[in-house]
Order: sequence, then C-alpha cells, then structure tokens
Amino acid sequence: MRDYFQVIKFTYSSCGTSTDLAQNVILRVEPELPQTDYRLFLEADLLKSVTDGTSTYTVTLNGYPYRTTEDLCLELQNSTTYCPLTMGHLKSESTGTIPSGVTGRVVVKNEWFDSDKLRILCMKYDMNLA
Repeated sequence: MRDYFQVIKFTYSSCGTSTDLAQNVILRVEPELPQTDYRLFLEADLLKSVTDGTSTYTVTLNGYPYRTTEDLCLELQNSTTYCPLTMGHLKSESTGTIPSGVTGRVVVKNEWFDSDKLRILCMKYDMNLA
C-alpha cells in the first residue's frame, strides 16, 4: 500500500447564477495542480452587505454524497475576509488542503448563504486522486 497520493486533475469554477448576491466571481488557485495545500483567491462584486450566514459543502466521493453546513463568519476567520461582508468589491485569500488517504473522484460544491437563505456564491472543485 502506498503512503502517498497524486492529484491527477484539479479544476475549479464558479457555479453561481445571475440571482446570487455575488456577481463577477473570479477564482484562482495556486499552485494550479496542488498536491497537498493550496491557496484560493476569490474576487467578486457583492450586491448587498451580509452580516451572517452559512457555508454549505456538498462533497461527492466516487459518487457517494456527503453534506455539511458551517457558520459562514466562523469559516471566514481562516481567510483574509471577515464578517460583516460589505457591499462592493470582495477580495479574499484562504488556504485549502487536498484530502489524504482518498483515491478516485472528489467533487466539492461550496455555497454561501446569507441569514435570509439567499445564495451569496457557489464554488465547485473537481479532483481526481490516485
């Protein structure tokens, strides 16, 4: 059994729509094909201020789904952006880690919602791990 893994594919995109509170979403990841840790850069235009909300993750591993919801403001404490989010241009940087000990396809959909359940934004990551 190997004690390492390799990321074969790592793509990311905005999965938002014209009804989201964040528009003109730009995502960038460094390095482009991360093997362990990576930095996520997010920019967007926020159409209204957000004082609190939730961050929902829908993770699918080889077709098997898992879902969890976190407090958005607590989650943002691990980034360069903090609550409240003010209307206007949003620019944030955070870190992520590729899951270890997992092989196959991992798809992560992360959606932010405000306290009124309006979607702020949607980000999607698609990885193949071997």
